[in-house]
Amino acid sequence: MIEKNLMAAVAAAAFCISGLAHAALGGTVESVQADKSAMHAKAQVMPGAGSYSVHEIQLPSGTVVREYVSLDGKVFAIAWEGPSLPDIRQLLGAYFDRFATAMQGKHRAQRHAVVSQPDLVIQSHGRMGAFSGRAYLPQALPQGVGADVVQ
Repeated sequence: MIEKNLMAAVAAAAFCISGLAHAALGGTVESVQADKSAMHAKAQVMPGAGSYSVHEIQLPSGTVVREYVSLDGKVFAIAWEGPSLPDIRQLLGAYFDRFATAMQGKHRAQRHAVVSQPDLVIQSHGRMGAFSGRAYLPQALPQGVGADVVQ
Protein backbone atom coordinates (compact mmCIF):
# COMPACT_ATOMS: atom_id res chain seq x y z
CA MET A 1 0.00 0.00 0.00
CA ILE A 2 2.80 2.40 0.90
CA GLU A 3 4.54 1.51 -2.33
CA LYS A 4 1.38 2.31 -4.35
CA ASN A 5 0.98 5.67 -2.58
CA LEU A 6 4.63 6.47 -3.22
CA MET A 7 4.25 5.63 -6.93
CA ALA A 8 1.12 7.80 -7.12
CA ALA A 9 2.96 10.69 -5.46
CA VAL A 10 5.91 10.36 -7.87
CA ALA A 11 3.55 10.27 -10.86
CA ALA A 12 1.69 13.36 -9.59
CA ALA A 13 4.98 15.21 -9.02
CA ALA A 14 6.19 14.31 -12.51
CA PHE A 15 2.91 15.58 -13.98
CA CYS A 16 3.22 18.86 -12.09
CA ILE A 17 6.85 19.34 -13.12
CA SER A 18 6.08 18.64 -16.77
CA GLY A 19 3.20 21.10 -16.58
CA LEU A 20 5.51 23.83 -15.31
CA ALA A 21 8.08 22.99 -17.96
CA HIS A 22 5.59 23.58 -20.79
CA ALA A 23 6.40 26.52 -22.93
CA ALA A 24 4.80 29.88 -22.55
CA LEU A 25 2.45 30.27 -25.51
CA GLY A 26 -0.97 29.09 -24.37
CA GLY A 27 0.41 28.33 -20.93
CA THR A 28 -0.14 30.08 -17.67
CA VAL A 29 1.78 32.91 -16.10
CA GLU A 30 3.71 30.30 -14.11
CA SER A 31 5.25 29.08 -17.37
CA VAL A 32 6.88 32.50 -17.74
CA GLN A 33 8.92 31.75 -14.63
CA ALA A 34 9.82 28.34 -16.07
CA ASP A 35 10.99 30.04 -19.27
CA LYS A 36 13.07 32.54 -17.30
CA SER A 37 14.75 29.75 -15.35
CA ALA A 38 15.30 27.55 -18.40
CA MET A 39 16.89 30.43 -20.31
CA HIS A 40 19.00 31.59 -17.33
CA ALA A 41 17.60 35.05 -17.87
CA LYS A 42 16.49 38.16 -16.02
CA ALA A 43 12.85 39.22 -16.15
CA GLN A 44 10.69 42.20 -15.41
CA VAL A 45 6.95 42.81 -15.64
CA MET A 46 5.61 45.84 -17.46
CA PRO A 47 1.98 46.90 -17.44
CA GLY A 48 0.07 46.53 -20.68
CA ALA A 49 -3.07 48.39 -21.65
CA GLY A 50 -4.96 47.28 -18.56
CA SER A 51 -6.14 43.92 -19.85
CA TYR A 52 -2.73 42.28 -19.98
CA SER A 53 0.85 42.52 -18.74
CA VAL A 54 4.14 42.04 -20.55
CA HIS A 55 6.83 39.87 -18.99
CA GLU A 56 10.13 40.85 -20.54
CA ILE A 57 12.92 38.29 -20.31
CA GLN A 58 16.49 39.38 -21.05
CA LEU A 59 18.67 36.45 -22.13
CA PRO A 60 22.41 36.44 -21.43
CA SER A 61 22.99 36.73 -25.20
CA GLY A 62 21.15 40.06 -25.30
CA THR A 63 18.03 38.66 -26.92
CA VAL A 64 14.79 39.94 -25.39
CA VAL A 65 11.69 37.76 -25.14
CA ARG A 66 8.33 39.33 -24.30
CA GLU A 67 5.49 37.19 -23.06
CA TYR A 68 2.01 38.74 -23.05
CA VAL A 69 -0.23 37.55 -20.24
CA SER A 70 -3.96 38.27 -19.99
CA LEU A 71 -5.65 39.14 -16.70
CA ASP A 72 -6.79 35.52 -16.36
CA GLY A 73 -3.12 34.46 -16.36
CA LYS A 74 -2.92 32.98 -19.85
CA VAL A 75 0.05 33.68 -22.14
CA PHE A 76 -1.61 34.74 -25.38
CA ALA A 77 1.46 35.98 -27.27
CA ILE A 78 5.24 36.02 -27.32
CA ALA A 79 7.76 38.10 -29.24
CA TRP A 80 11.53 37.96 -29.47
CA GLU A 81 14.30 40.12 -30.85
CA GLY A 82 18.05 40.01 -30.60
CA PRO A 83 21.37 38.62 -31.75
CA SER A 84 20.47 34.98 -31.07
CA LEU A 85 17.37 32.89 -31.54
CA PRO A 86 15.77 31.98 -28.21
CA ASP A 87 14.69 28.42 -27.49
CA ILE A 88 11.66 28.46 -29.79
CA ARG A 89 10.66 24.95 -28.73
CA GLN A 90 10.48 26.16 -25.12
CA LEU A 91 8.49 29.25 -26.07
CA LEU A 92 6.04 27.61 -28.46
CA GLY A 93 5.53 24.36 -26.58
CA ALA A 94 2.64 22.43 -28.09
CA TYR A 95 2.65 24.79 -31.06
CA PHE A 96 6.27 24.08 -31.97
CA ASP A 97 5.40 21.24 -34.36
CA ARG A 98 3.45 23.61 -36.59
CA PHE A 99 6.43 25.98 -36.66
CA ALA A 100 8.78 23.10 -37.48
CA THR A 101 6.50 22.03 -40.31
CA ALA A 102 6.59 25.56 -41.74
CA MET A 103 10.39 25.47 -41.69
CA GLN A 104 10.63 22.09 -43.47
CA GLY A 105 12.10 22.25 -46.93
CA LYS A 106 13.52 25.72 -46.47
CA HIS A 107 17.17 26.32 -47.17
CA ARG A 108 19.23 26.69 -44.01
CA ALA A 109 20.11 30.30 -44.86
CA GLN A 110 16.44 31.15 -45.37
CA ARG A 111 15.28 32.07 -41.89
CA HIS A 112 11.80 33.32 -42.61
CA ALA A 113 8.77 31.35 -41.52
CA VAL A 114 5.12 32.23 -41.35
CA VAL A 115 2.31 30.19 -39.90
CA SER A 116 -1.06 31.85 -40.33
CA GLN A 117 -3.97 29.76 -39.14
CA PRO A 118 -7.24 30.73 -37.44
CA ASP A 119 -5.93 29.72 -34.02
CA LEU A 120 -2.21 30.43 -34.40
CA VAL A 121 0.03 33.02 -36.03
CA ILE A 122 3.82 32.72 -36.03
CA GLN A 123 6.14 35.10 -37.86
CA SER A 124 9.85 34.48 -37.53
CA HIS A 125 12.70 35.92 -39.50
CA GLY A 126 16.31 36.75 -39.18
CA ARG A 127 19.85 36.14 -40.14
CA MET A 128 23.00 35.53 -38.19
CA GLY A 129 23.14 38.11 -35.43
CA ALA A 130 19.64 39.54 -35.93
CA PHE A 131 16.56 37.48 -35.17
CA SER A 132 13.03 38.56 -34.44
CA GLY A 133 9.58 37.15 -34.44
CA ARG A 134 6.27 36.84 -32.75
CA ALA A 135 3.61 34.26 -32.13
CA TYR A 136 0.11 34.71 -30.83
CA LEU A 137 -3.19 32.99 -30.39
CA PRO A 138 -5.76 35.22 -32.18
CA GLN A 139 -8.70 33.77 -30.28
CA ALA A 140 -6.96 34.38 -26.94
CA LEU A 141 -6.22 38.08 -27.48
CA PRO A 142 -7.94 40.05 -24.72
CA GLN A 143 -10.95 42.05 -25.82
CA GLY A 144 -9.86 45.31 -27.41
CA VAL A 145 -6.25 44.17 -27.88
CA GLY A 146 -5.03 43.84 -31.46
CA ALA A 147 -2.18 41.73 -32.74
CA ASP A 148 -0.20 44.92 -33.41
CA VAL A 149 0.68 45.18 -29.70
CA VAL A 150 2.74 41.98 -29.97
CA GLN A 151 6.19 43.30 -30.82
